[in-house]
Amino acid sequence: MKLRIVVVGKPRRDVVDTFVADYLARLKPIWQTELVAVAEERIATGRTEGEILAKEAERLRDKVPAGWVTVALDRTGRTLDSGEFADALRSWQDSSVRGVAFVIGGAVGLDPAFARGCALRLSLGPMTFPHDLALVVLAEQIYRAATIVKGLPYHR
Repeated sequence: MKLRIVVVGKPRRDVVDTFVADYLARLKPIWQTELVAVAEERIATGRTEGEILAKEAERLRDKVPAGWVTVALDRTGRTLDSGEFADALRSWQDSSVRGVAFVIGGAVGLDPAFARGCALRLSLGPMTFPHDLALVVLAEQIYRAATIVKGLPYHR
């Protein structure tokens, strides 16, 4: 199964790149996983939040291959513990899903219509996280889920 993390905007700190690259490298023998960034819309006077979100959603859609399961990171989404998250990925893998795309919105969030169209709206918890931190947490949780699915000792 292939996985893709699609984010609005590029990480702003080198340490984020380091952490994410490490988890993606660890994932490589288990699930082919890639990080794809789309351009962030400029927040400018006269532009509504809805306009910004719609443009970013258009770019995100272009990066999700047809037939893939889409998971939106959304603070109002469903919270899963690590085992439940692993179960979801195992279920998609067992049902021969071609791939799973995880989508992280930009500075103003994620287009609500886009999020509603996703197979799962996933919350990392009730707190709001900076964009970069959400990316690191997601990469780590995908790796943790992979080790649970494969029975590797990372998750205790």
